[in-house]
Amino acid sequence: MSGLSQYEVYAIKYATREAKATEHFHGPADPHEDYSMPMDYFIWLIKSDKQAIVVDTGFNEQVAKERNRTFLRCPVSVLPHLGVGADSVSQVVITHMHYDHLGNAEKFPNSQFVVQESEMAFWTGKYASRKQFRIHVTPDDIVYLVKENFNGRISFVNGSKEIMPGVTVHKTGGHTEGLQVVEVPTEKGKVILASDVTHFYKNIQEDRPFSIVSNLAQMYDAFDFVTDLAESPDLIIPGHDPAVMERFPAVKGLEGIAVRIA
Repeated sequence: MSGLSQYEVYAIKYATREAKATEHFHGPADPHEDYSMPMDYFIWLIKSDKQAIVVDTGFNEQVAKERNRTFLRCPVSVLPHLGVGADSVSQVVITHMHYDHLGNAEKFPNSQFVVQESEMAFWTGKYASRKQFRIHVTPDDIVYLVKENFNGRISFVNGSKEIMPGVTVHKTGGHTEGLQVVEVPTEKGKVILASDVTHFYKNIQEDRPFSIVSNLAQMYDAFDFVTDLAESPDLIIPGHDPAVMERFPAVKGLEGIAVRIA
């Protein structure tokens, strides 16, 4: 990490839902996996002394009601407790445009939104209205980004790009057409915010893709890419695993709400 800026990385939990293990793996359901496997919902904060990046923006209480999710708090409301105001966030990385990663974008009035070109193209293209894709998004969230593009607030990436010294986004695809992960240098080593490359530790550790797949071959490739990119499997952070709240130390005063990954 010599010569690179180092950052603090936090996970903020804002919602949860009960689920069964059979829901979380691609392919026919295994009756032996009909056990409880809850899913948590997070956004992530990357901060240095001078700047802050937010990764994904969650969903709001109305969407939680519509989708029968247990809404705990607006994730954006937690940021000031970590020393960051939403209006001071320079960049917001949208890992992909599913409903649970793209709500609340309007709460970041001064941010550039970092989006893979292929992700925007897909959700404004001919397949977006097809039922098995449409059910995973909130169209108004996507329309918001489309409008903000005309205001010059979208930073498009096609592949990999360093968006702040040492902080790099990488396209993987698989779960969605333009899914991207975030590589962050920290005092612990290189943290990989894997988002939905792997919803749970178990997906990547057992080489078992998640049930929602845009391109299965790319999802397997994403497992390999993230594994090769990471310096340690302990610093690959899944997108929805409740174990994240147990594996990393809670932020004082934000127990059960935020943990410091590095």
